Parts: sequence; C-alpha cells; structure tokens
Amino acid sequence: MCSGNPVKAVTNVVRGVANVATDVVSYGAKKVKNTVKDVSGVTAAENAAKRAQQEADRKAEQRRKELAALARAREATAAQQRAQLQKMEADQARVLSEQESTGAGLRAEQESKLAGIRARGRAVTGSLKILAQDRKAGRTAAVNTKKARTRSAKTTQASLRIASQGASGRGAGTNISV
Repeated sequence: MCSGNPVKAVTNVVRGVANVATDVVSYGAKKVKNTVKDVSGVTAAENAAKRAQQEADRKAEQRRKELAALARAREATAAQQRAQLQKMEADQARVLSEQESTGAGLRAEQESKLAGIRARGRAVTGSLKILAQDRKAGRTAAVNTKKARTRSAKTTQASLRIASQGASGRGAGTNISV
C-alpha cells in the first residue's frame, strides 16, 4: 500500500475510518431507536399488530377454504341434478315414444276391426239384397193358394179354466178365467 501514492494511502485510510465510524454510528442509532421502541412499547405493539395480522390472514385463508369447499359441494349437487334431469327427460321421451307406438298399434287394430265389420256388413247387405230379389221374383211367378176370406160372423169357443193361484196373484178374487 505504501509503494504507491502516499496521499492515496492516507485517503484510503481516512475513508476506511470514516466508513467504520458511519457503521458504528448507524449501529448505535439503530440500537437507541430499538431501545426507545422497547421502552415506549412500540415494539410490543408492532409485534401484537403482526400477530393480529397473521391471525386475520389465517382466518381469511380458512374462510376461503370453507367457501371453496361449499362451492365444490354446490357444483357437485348441480351436476347431480343436471344428470337426474337428463335421465328424467330421457325416460319421458321413452315413455312418450312407447305411448305413441302403442296408440298407433291400437289405431291400426281398430281400423282392421272396423274394416272387418264393414266387410261383414256389406256381405250381409248383399245377401239380404239377393234374398229380397229372390222373393220378388218368386211372388210374381207363384200362384196364390190361400183361401179367400169370406165375410161372415166369427164364432169363438170360449174355454173355462179354474185358476189355482192364491188370493194375491194375478186375477185375485176370481177363480174363473175366460
């Protein structure tokens, strides 16, 4: 160090001593400041504020986790309800489809029954027309063999019958019916 410029060497030594003095003064000032804080209770208040902030942060984190769990539970419930809704809609569509096919089958069965009834009705009508035509043709060619009625007084032969019914039956009070 001395081999170079002596002014530089002295300047370097003075700077080093100045730096050490600055460090000592800073350290002393820091200690004095901390001591004042300790005596006045500022450090305790700072520590209490830090602890309160940490507790508030811990509670906030816990609450955030609870809310996240509730959100997950709600989402799971909503997903389950959506799945149930889709299943119910599919069931409803299946039931409606079955009802439509059953209805179509019943309509087809009804139509076939009605067609059968109509066919039988036409057959009966045709048969009756044929029978009606046969009688008319037979009447024109047939000879009337019935006796002609004569206008004379009709005579009847009354028969008596003794009833064997009780007093409350038909014709109660008489024993004879003509």
